[in-house]
Amino acid sequence: MARPQPLDDQHLAAAYRRDARRLLIWLTRRTYDGQVAVDLVGETYARAWESRRRFRGDPADAEALAAWTFGIARHVLADALRRGRSERAAMQRLHVEPPHLAADEIARLEELAELGSLRATLAVALEDLSPEQRDAVRLRVIEELDYPAIARRLGISEEAVRARVSRGLRTLALSMEAPGA
Repeated sequence: MARPQPLDDQHLAAAYRRDARRLLIWLTRRTYDGQVAVDLVGETYARAWESRRRFRGDPADAEALAAWTFGIARHVLADALRRGRSERAAMQRLHVEPPHLAADEIARLEELAELGSLRATLAVALEDLSPEQRDAVRLRVIEELDYPAIARRLGISEEAVRARVSRGLRTLALSMEAPGA
């Protein structure tokens, strides 16, 4: 069996031209923020370039390359969510200036990602949470407080806060994935 060709700059550039828009819409739907999604696309392709030697598929196989890139994007998104913001470290290492979108470009991207309907669905899903879960999720996700600070503010244990946030986020995720959501 012939060893596959390494992933080179031309294949990665072709993958970017072919898949970046779809990846941008996918990330916008998950972050609810077009500018953050643009940053994450840049980070995804920077990491893909840095790890191109680890790609084990056929570089000419567009589906395999897209799956690999989207896998990287899932990790980039998870990292960004864990940190609470998008890192630009890889882009800086590569001396790449991140793209900046104009307001009309962000509006168009949010339209493509159907964020208006997603925001409405999220608002309804938030209202369906118990008041305790809604408060804990709001303090953790929107106000970005740490668990000890939320526990002090709500007058409950840190473990109770973690449980409320976890259950609330799980309920929101299920609501957002429900048919028609």
